[in-house]
Amino acid sequence: MTDPLSLETLVSEFSEDAEAWVLKEATSEQYLAIPHPAYPGRRPLHFFMSKSDAEVILVEVLDVNPGLRSRDIFAHKVRLLEAVRAIAEKPVAGGIDGFVVHSPNEVYEFLRQS
Repeated sequence: MTDPLSLETLVSEFSEDAEAWVLKEATSEQYLAIPHPAYPGRRPLHFFMSKSDAEVILVEVLDVNPGLRSRDIFAHKVRLLEAVRAIAEKPVAGGIDGFVVHSPNEVYEFLRQS
């Protein structure tokens, strides 16, 4: 896996209009934090560059966590820089406290690690 991208790198690499996909629960409107083996004890929000990549991860999440199957979780499009800035500026205690941006080929690597 490549090193995580810093906020500064993301700002230099992506335009303000760049979009990404995250997983969101419909009823609570909360984003789904997924544990990452490289960041134990953290609750990062994962950003995917395509809807299909987000949906692949959602299938895996529901497979390993049956308790989430009754929830209406879906891939939700966001403006990437706006979202990561919000996380960097104000992590929520007990909530999302970081972010991971996955390129398409990293999605499959993440699946193998999880």
